[in-house]
This record gives sequence, C-alpha cells and structure tokens, in this order.
Amino acid sequence: MLESFSPSNLHWNITIMKNRSDSPRPSPLASALPLVFAGLLPGESVQADFLEDSQGTLTLRNFYIHRNFVDDSATRSKAEEWTQSFIFDLQSGYTEGPVGFGIDMLGLWSVKLDGGRGTSGTQLLPVDKDGDPADQFGRLALAGKLRFSKTEVKAGEWSPVLPILR
Repeated sequence: MLESFSPSNLHWNITIMKNRSDSPRPSPLASALPLVFAGLLPGESVQADFLEDSQGTLTLRNFYIHRNFVDDSATRSKAEEWTQSFIFDLQSGYTEGPVGFGIDMLGLWSVKLDGGRGTSGTQLLPVDKDGDPADQFGRLALAGKLRFSKTEVKAGEWSPVLPILR
C-alpha cells in the first residue's frame, strides 16, 4: 500500500488489454482522463484543495482457486486459476467554494499467472468466445461527488467497504 501520495507525481498511462492477441493501445477513456480532470479545475486556487487533499492507495492481491472434482460423473478432474490483481483507489479533494466538486476513481487490473490448458472454469477469469481465459483484464470506474456544507452526494460506481472484501 502507498504510505504517501503526491498528486504532482501522478502520471496517466493506462492500458487495458483483453487477450494476448490485442495490441497494447491506451483505451479512449484512459486517454481522455487527464482532460476530464483539467476540465474540473477552473482556477489555480481551486486546484490546490482538489489536488492537495487527494489520496490514493495501490493494493496488490494474489488469487488462487483450485477445485478438485471427485464425482465419477465429472467431465474433468480439476479447475484451477491463479491471478495477480492490482487495485488503484484514488479520491480527490473538493474544489473551493460553497459547493465543492470532486471525483473518485477505482482502477482494477488482473493478470493471469496460471490457468487454461483445460483447467479454466473457476470464474476467476473472464473467458472469450472460444472458452479460453483472458491473459489480463481490467476496468476503470469513476464516481463524481458534490459537497455542500456537511452534506456529500456521490454518483457513479461505488465499492463496498466490508472487512471480508478488503
């Protein structure tokens, strides 16, 4: 986990790939993200709180699932997959003024370490139309937020904060 986060050192280089046949191209959403942030920041004094109050975390999760089929009617003996996942959670501060605006971002990316060759099917990895598990996959979730006095309103994608999920 990142102990300190400096918005001035933040660089946007997000590539989302579906399978090994895809060429690494930045997604249109990832390319437009800096422009979205720039559009939310009308002036230099407003940028100070928006950026200085921002915080982010990077969490690494390693998942391994192994299912052993011992039933005589099973068509195969096992299903197993192994992935390394990266979870980037960024919350901006709010712009100054009576109504403050902000944005939260959740970037999810997972890389297959092992799976396939007849062992897929644990539902840990998405599969393509041929039934092969993806080599890597990811998505970007955004939520806009608005603050007035002590009231906060958020719209967009949310991630539940439960001990079992963290």
